[in-house]
Amino acid sequence: MQDYDLIVVGAGPAGLAAARSAAKGGAEPLLIEKNPEIAAVKPCGEGVSQATFKTAEISPKPSIVLHRTNAQVYAPNMKCVEIKETGFSINKTMFLQEMAIKAVEAGARIKVGEVVQHVEAKDNSISIKTARDTYRAHVVIGADGYLSAVAKSLGVKEKSEPIPCVQYRMINCKLEFPDSARVYLGNEIAPRGYAWIFPKSDGVANVGIGVRGAQAKPYLDKFIEKLGKEFERAQVIDYRGAVVPIGGLIKQNVLDGAILVGDAAGMVIPFTGAGIHSSIAAGLMAGEVAARAVAEKDTSKKRLLEFRSKYDEHWGGRIGKSLKAMRAIEKLNDADLNLLQETLTAEDILNLANGVNVKRVALKLLKHPVLAAKLAKALI
Repeated sequence: MQDYDLIVVGAGPAGLAAARSAAKGGAEPLLIEKNPEIAAVKPCGEGVSQATFKTAEISPKPSIVLHRTNAQVYAPNMKCVEIKETGFSINKTMFLQEMAIKAVEAGARIKVGEVVQHVEAKDNSISIKTARDTYRAHVVIGADGYLSAVAKSLGVKEKSEPIPCVQYRMINCKLEFPDSARVYLGNEIAPRGYAWIFPKSDGVANVGIGVRGAQAKPYLDKFIEKLGKEFERAQVIDYRGAVVPIGGLIKQNVLDGAILVGDAAGMVIPFTGAGIHSSIAAGLMAGEVAARAVAEKDTSKKRLLEFRSKYDEHWGGRIGKSLKAMRAIEKLNDADLNLLQETLTAEDILNLANGVNVKRVALKLLKHPVLAAKLAKALI
């Protein structure tokens, strides 16, 4: 049995951030990843903001950033609002590997290709059994995704509501807007979800969809067919599917000797399904709190709840407000969505999606007779 101060399970954005933060805090962390390499494995548009790089303390260098991008949001009638705020289209695998380098430089150890079989809390310690070995630590940070083995082993049954998503990586695309990330709303296009196009490089794009109450792939194929010439000669070179937790934070994300972060804890912005930034922030906070708890020889739930307080202060409100906005908007029909797009500015849409200044947007909608009854009151 190998002993460490703490163990992080899962080498996504949350896990890599947690390992680095814990090491910087003076702990000796081990990061265990089930896949044979650190890489992007789930459907993702791979678009991030400048703030994401700042939080991760990573430079947006050419090996990671493919190009700068703005965004376009399309209503069911295909009219769009352009969001000028510049973001980045990234190579997510390179981004994660840069995070891994930073974690190792800080003092973390990483083991890939190890699948966690069981986690057990016993005698003020956590034991983790993989197919290769058994490890013991004072704290485990479960950053192992929606189907978290850590959460399951420790008896956490609560899960954030999922949305099934599928995505193609397509080549030979003739994109009308090669520098714009596009999002398409509408019950005909994507029931209770949305479709997206994220350009990657010349003629290459991530094209995906998330829907609820229906199979996602048929809607994705229909969406691509609808766009006609942009994809008539395109070919799929990669196909991925996964569920994304969009139901908000789970309540039980801290236990004696354990913290759950990222998708395992529902740390995703519900309206957009974006989780890279919010998960990195969670990992940094979890690693910091866990390292201090280990140093103080107190890894009880009461001590580790400092993490929940810190995360709620900075991200809990945003996730909750974005969830409220999503719940209200998913009830609208396509005519209502067209009306909403005509009423709101690009800044309003961005704020609503990200759970920022939602009350101000709601007060604006109160002035509209139809949207006041259907939407505004639900947001206040």
